[in-house]
Amino acid sequence: MLICALAVADSAWLTYAHFTSATVLICPTKGFINCGLVTESSYSHPFGIPVAVAGLVWSVAMLALCTPWAWKAASPWVSRARIAGSVLGVLTVFYLLWAELIKLRHLCEYCTGVHILTIALFFVVIFATALTTPAWTGDIADD
Repeated sequence: MLICALAVADSAWLTYAHFTSATVLICPTKGFINCGLVTESSYSHPFGIPVAVAGLVWSVAMLALCTPWAWKAASPWVSRARIAGSVLGVLTVFYLLWAELIKLRHLCEYCTGVHILTIALFFVVIFATALTTPAWTGDIADD
């Protein structure tokens, strides 16, 4: 939950900065690290949706899926949604890193923070799911 809460905070700040044109704290405007150039690029609005907003929605959804209640949920769909969400997050990070490093040749440090948290959450979800899922014994019940 801590990883998700940090991602929510970072994404919330990026969303606030997007809609208010607030100057992003402690981010250079010249050189390789340039948050403004990255967050205002055409790559930051796929399908017309600001990446900051999508990241905030994703972070809040993953926070809900990573609560103790969700980890204890009897329905396998909660676990599947958590895994699917973490995979979607990592795939999005790959797209955004491609856009930042290859196409724009600039990096946003706040975006990088969310990227690191997303990848960390992916590993936590995968390993925790593997550790909490009962092992299949291979026995098939006779009908």
